[in-house]
Amino acid sequence: MGTTLTLEVWAPTRERALEASEAAYLAARAVEARLSTWTDASELARLNAAPVGALQPLSAELQADLRACERWWRASHGAFDPCVGALVELWNLRGAGRAPSASERVAAVVAGGFGAGFELVEGGALRKLPHARLEEGGFGKGVGLDAALAVLREFGVERALVDLGGQVAVYGMAPALRWSVADPRDRSRPVLSWELSEGSIATSSNSERARVVDGERIGHLLDPRSGSPARDFGSVSVAARSAADADAWSTALFVLGPDAALELAAQRAELDVLVIELTPAGLRARASASLRGRVTALAPDLALEFSPSDAR
Repeated sequence: MGTTLTLEVWAPTRERALEASEAAYLAARAVEARLSTWTDASELARLNAAPVGALQPLSAELQADLRACERWWRASHGAFDPCVGALVELWNLRGAGRAPSASERVAAVVAGGFGAGFELVEGGALRKLPHARLEEGGFGKGVGLDAALAVLREFGVERALVDLGGQVAVYGMAPALRWSVADPRDRSRPVLSWELSEGSIATSSNSERARVVDGERIGHLLDPRSGSPARDFGSVSVAARSAADADAWSTALFVLGPDAALELAAQRAELDVLVIELTPAGLRARASASLRGRVTALAPDLALEFSPSDAR
């Protein structure tokens, strides 16, 4: 997945810990082999290359992944949409970046989103439009983390921490893990700590993967509805029981923007959300009310509030 994987496990014996760690690593690699669009050999890449209208058989695992994508797409009203592969290529986000014209962006947007580009059927899927291509960047790490944790549980690991490229997933952590959330402008600077004993925290921001084209900074998080980069206001962090949920929702809520993100999060009890915004006065952090007592400001220039607004 183009990033690092770190595992920490506590098991009855060293041998069990090593065996479980190796199995968890292989589970994450299996997800990469299924979802990676950095290679033409993955199952998802083969679906992207399938002829329009031809039934492409899918494994039960990929079918489940795409059913989850469909749920996130519907629940986020299109802010999360894996059907952005053509836009990723158009903006050359895996290269030096480029600034496409408005007409190019319109042509690359899949009108109607995921449901218009692909149809899931029993045992397979249909690619419905020539430029419809799926991109795993908004959910693949979460799926890999869930797979790794599931294997660790099967091996009887008492507690575990898995970090995949900055998204963390844990279970059985007592005392709770204190996870640091970074300044959106500088990932090496922690500005807030977050207690987590079960589940996963994912953060979406443009702190590291933005491109500069013709002197203009281009974020890597695209709004699938407009075909343009989402507004770069800071960062969104999401905690959920499922790492895949945390991953997908952090992407969707960043696209929606800070106010809409907190409004939608307030309607979904399964999500804990933290928004960090860059303001002229410094950093403003707004957190779900459920995070009261679990998040702590670390930086003097960060103002922490809880939603509904309760500045302190």
